[in-house]
Amino acid sequence: MRQKNRRSFIATFWCVIPMLLVAAFVFNGCAALEEARQRREKRLLEERNASSLMLQSPKSEIDEDNIEPGALFGESDHYTIKFAEDLLQLPAFDEITERTEFGVSALIYMESLYEAMHKHFGFHPEHQIHVTLHDKYRDSRLGAFTTTQYRSGMQDGRYVKSITGIKMDFPMQMYEKQGVRAHELTHAFTNIYYLPVWFSEGIAVLIQTEYVSGGLHGKFDSLKADARIDINGVNELENWGGHSENSPLTQWRYSYAYTIVAELWERYGPDFYIKVFKLMEADGLHQQLEDLMPTSMLVYYFSQAAGEDLVPFFRNLYFKVQHLTKADIIKYIEGLNQNRKRLNRNQRQR
Repeated sequence: MRQKNRRSFIATFWCVIPMLLVAAFVFNGCAALEEARQRREKRLLEERNASSLMLQSPKSEIDEDNIEPGALFGESDHYTIKFAEDLLQLPAFDEITERTEFGVSALIYMESLYEAMHKHFGFHPEHQIHVTLHDKYRDSRLGAFTTTQYRSGMQDGRYVKSITGIKMDFPMQMYEKQGVRAHELTHAFTNIYYLPVWFSEGIAVLIQTEYVSGGLHGKFDSLKADARIDINGVNELENWGGHSENSPLTQWRYSYAYTIVAELWERYGPDFYIKVFKLMEADGLHQQLEDLMPTSMLVYYFSQAAGEDLVPFFRNLYFKVQHLTKADIIKYIEGLNQNRKRLNRNQRQR
């Protein structure tokens, strides 16, 4: 009887050993995955820290040789910087040494910011960005502006729009705000895709807030409950006229656009927008648009990057969007090109 029990124990022991080994392997595997996840989260948190993300020394060397002798103009790999005449009247900028020192510092900072943006978007503008610093711009010290200059015309029988230059104008009061610099540089990067206003501003606020801690616009608790609807039942973000708009809805629009952009970013990961812009660049369809990209076209790229249909998400928020395929977008653009050709013919016949 004892021999039988001993054989049973040994048999049980040899059955249990493999199970314990498998359990140990699974545990170690899970522990390794958890450790990798924690390292990744730590890295992402470090990248979202403004001091580590935005203020690293640029790769290119910048010193007084980058500033012209009169210290009214400076240049680096990706920027030119100019002091407007009204700034030269201020005590802080009325001497060459003061302007030289400030110009070198500004170029170093803007180059480091440029490299950080390149890393987070996965692309960068082809053109230098021309920065002008003012005391006042458009009679105000409270507004900074990024202007993307375009050239358009018919090429190989189709309408094509391309970038010819990028300008940034800062009153010094605005330039001194780190978040404003990041916001405007986001526009300098993303304007090349002719994005809907709400997405262009939303992603600029995301960078300004999440990465530079310089945002003035908070997120809403509920995208559904905090939506604002026009008389046609459409989300008021669709009616956003642009950066310079000043209406009772302006602050809501910035915050609501930021909330949508942040929600998608949190759902689909920190590389979601890199994927979106890569898909746009690969297709190049934005270059054939006469105006800003329709939201339905943007949602097509969102869905491709997310790997799921996001039309229901936007319809639930009262956006007037349609399901599109690439063939639909090409057909839409071809229709725009045909209209453009007819207009050109009519103008020549007059």
